[in-house]
Amino acid sequence: MGNSSVTEDKQHTCSATLDLVAPPVPNSLAVKLVGNEIAEAILRQSDFYMIAGRAQAMFSKFRHAPDTGHLHFEIAVAGGKRDAGWIVIEQIPHVRDSPDDLDIQVRWGDSQIAFFEVVDGEDSKLIAAFTPDDVLMRRGRKEFVIGGFDAYLDLATYDLLYVGIAKKSDTYERLFAKGHLARMEILSNEPQRYPGARVSDETYLFAFKVEPLMFKIFGPDSEISDDDLDFSYENKRLVADAEKAMVSLLKPPYNSTLYPNYPKGTDGLYGSGLTAYSYAISEGMAFRTAYGTIKGGREREFTISNEADFIMVKGNEVSFHISGVDFAAE
Repeated sequence: MGNSSVTEDKQHTCSATLDLVAPPVPNSLAVKLVGNEIAEAILRQSDFYMIAGRAQAMFSKFRHAPDTGHLHFEIAVAGGKRDAGWIVIEQIPHVRDSPDDLDIQVRWGDSQIAFFEVVDGEDSKLIAAFTPDDVLMRRGRKEFVIGGFDAYLDLATYDLLYVGIAKKSDTYERLFAKGHLARMEILSNEPQRYPGARVSDETYLFAFKVEPLMFKIFGPDSEISDDDLDFSYENKRLVADAEKAMVSLLKPPYNSTLYPNYPKGTDGLYGSGLTAYSYAISEGMAFRTAYGTIKGGREREFTISNEADFIMVKGNEVSFHISGVDFAAE
């Protein structure tokens, strides 16, 4: 009996967040990233991905305010909502970190805002570029470089179509560099979300990294062994379980296997000895299907936030907790 009580007095839990390694990539631009060494290195950090749909977001109504150093503009989702905000030019990393005043030139259009450093009055060097979904992601992360856009979550809500993982490689190899069956099916079958739009422009690829935060809690009578001080974990096992958690909850239409018996399984976390484990999206965006919506959130310095919904697993029980409904958002 004594040994049994000691075992129950210990709790080993894991709170995992899904963190984007790059802004959402429209499918129409994905081919341009293949062979790009910088993009490849970034995307290889991911082995969990989502494919989602939403009408294109566009920039409009630009206005530069030299007195504040802000570039004001609007973002509108075709046929949907719009919101206004600005870029704080002095918070662009290259500008912020430069010891001297820079001669900055800005060029804008409906799909990109680009900042250049002008050298000797002639040559210019690209120092920053923003797409509408990049701005929304940065606003969701509460970065100082973006202001306004208080309705960012409404604009950054996507129809979740598919959730996948790279079991043996990474997201770059699985989703970008090679042909992907679900991605091709989506491009062939999805209807336009806005008249005249290309489905390829309305389909977005999300490359996530699953980041765990491990906790071990000991009661007053716990006996601590060397194994209790081991915080290592199997990444592919965690990623596989995160996929099953998301798919079983939201049932994306292009996932053929929906894991109705989750959390039971052989390649996830079931039976791993964890007392409980949870998953949340650490980005200010939301993904919805006919079966529900999961919204993410984060703080400026931390990927965990009460603004994010989360999936919790304890033993055989799976529960979904909604921010602002099941617990306070702040």
